[in-house]
Amino acid sequence: MEKVPPTPVPVYDQHTEFYPPQPTAPQNVHVQSPVHDPNVMVAPQPYYHPPAGHPSGYNSATPLHALQRGPTPVDCPVCGVREMTRTEAESGNTTQIEQLERTVGALLERLGEDSSSIMTPAIERSNNPRDILHESTANPATKSDYPSAPPVMVIRDLASDVGVRSPDASSHESVLDGLISADLSLNLITIFLEHYGRWVLFDPETNPKILLGRVNRSPLLFSACCLIAVRHTTESLATTLAPKLYQSARSLVSTALLVSPQPIEFFQAAIVLSLWSTTVGQVPLSIDSWLLSGFALQHCQSSPLFDAVNTANAHTELTKTTLDNWCIWNHLCLAHLQYCVGTSRKSMLQASQIPKCRAIVGSDHATNYELRMVAEIHLYWTLYEHTSSESIDLLKSMASLQDWKKEWQFMLEQPRAQFLLMGFHFAHLLLYDQCLKSKTARARESVISEMIRHSTAIIRLAIDTADDRTRHLTDHIYHMITFAAIIICRLLSAYEDQLIQIYNLDELDSLILSLVTWMQTIGLPCHAAHTLGHVIGKVHQKLRPAVVPQPLATEQSEVFYGQDLAGYFPEFLGVETTEDGNWDLLPSWGFSSPP
Repeated sequence: MEKVPPTPVPVYDQHTEFYPPQPTAPQNVHVQSPVHDPNVMVAPQPYYHPPAGHPSGYNSATPLHALQRGPTPVDCPVCGVREMTRTEAESGNTTQIEQLERTVGALLERLGEDSSSIMTPAIERSNNPRDILHESTANPATKSDYPSAPPVMVIRDLASDVGVRSPDASSHESVLDGLISADLSLNLITIFLEHYGRWVLFDPETNPKILLGRVNRSPLLFSACCLIAVRHTTESLATTLAPKLYQSARSLVSTALLVSPQPIEFFQAAIVLSLWSTTVGQVPLSIDSWLLSGFALQHCQSSPLFDAVNTANAHTELTKTTLDNWCIWNHLCLAHLQYCVGTSRKSMLQASQIPKCRAIVGSDHATNYELRMVAEIHLYWTLYEHTSSESIDLLKSMASLQDWKKEWQFMLEQPRAQFLLMGFHFAHLLLYDQCLKSKTARARESVISEMIRHSTAIIRLAIDTADDRTRHLTDHIYHMITFAAIIICRLLSAYEDQLIQIYNLDELDSLILSLVTWMQTIGLPCHAAHTLGHVIGKVHQKLRPAVVPQPLATEQSEVFYGQDLAGYFPEFLGVETTEDGNWDLLPSWGFSSPP
């Protein structure tokens, strides 16, 4: 046994130990992983240092700063900070390592299960303990006491409230071996190539058999492709295969996140799982699109596949492979920004990176499809900048959106422009919603009128432009449609007496009912449109009982719909769950005279 010295060992007599830098993770990922497990994800509390830091430069939370080797802790004679004993220091390190091991294990097991509490405010919080202590004593923020909740989170919470559950996927062992026959694999890859291939830069002229051979080399990409394609086969096949493919995809992507650099197949799979996160698990955000796309963008920084994007050298030769990879990066950026806005979380992208997405302009990759991607990236970045600011300047925000529209007007006159227009109306809707909830907002009647106008525009664009490709749209399109419908339901419930003087309320209610019916005709019953249509119908029924007094005829089994939908958008919708399962309007939703 080591003899305890009679006096503490001075800090300056200890040998310096260097700790290598750790990989960067998305903002606030330490708060909670995609797996909702508070027992695992509690962040360790750091020791507080004086403003100038410890004179020795050491971290008091490491064994190097434990001045006494006995069982009793003492104060540091240099800085006065309360010290650990050697036992405490070593135990603390072991505890942190065990926490890290449990965290990684949980992430591997259940990537993307529940991330509602990871939502961060629009203003980035500091990780510095001094800043945290300062914030706790500072004046409250200027934002409203009832801030606008993010749209995608609202949808997920409401889905949970009406009982939408994700299929069980408890094991992360590979389930692909022998699961899908060769003929079925070819059929699924053929479906994916035809309807989704351009999202991941598959050559549409490629022979599906050759493509299958390439995709098979990446179990993750194969699982992701089949998971989307199987939703367009038969209901029985989708019911049988989809949960197992979902289980496989979550396990494989969790493992892949810990390895760098990654091949192109990882980034292709990340795009698929991010853009169809509701489809793959039958629950909104069953895989956390913000987190997955954020990690994928981080991996881009260390991958030689994206050297041209990272260096942005004007003399870089833009070969076909380089441009293909650049488009992959663009698609990841778009998915990430859509869910930054949809979940009110910080972006992993910087303002200096946004212009890089224009590199494809002028090349043979500048198709209508890819140019729409570039236009959408700029639209959602514009929206992100305004919604993430401390306070929204409505006039400035509207002017920025009009500038975007003027710049991309030539694309708005091209085929398939309805999705750009939906995003344009969606951007207005989010900005107006935040202003409506602000206690300093004036002329609420005009704001509400604008919200009704933009919401109905989104819904009518969706219904009026429906075609054979509608069932293959990304989940974000259906999230925008769902959010617009719920906004109308919320406004009708909160401001019926005021709106009846301006609008035909029967027409608005009829529009919602027609939308629900339309969404439940899209694809198979396992399609995301059916899930979200059910959510809209239940919200409409709760908020407008006189219009929809009876349960919907197409209401799905309550055995299938449990209580997993309790955490998605209630605050953004102006509703909150009560003990009897109903939604009540939040107190900030009454008309009040401006101060």
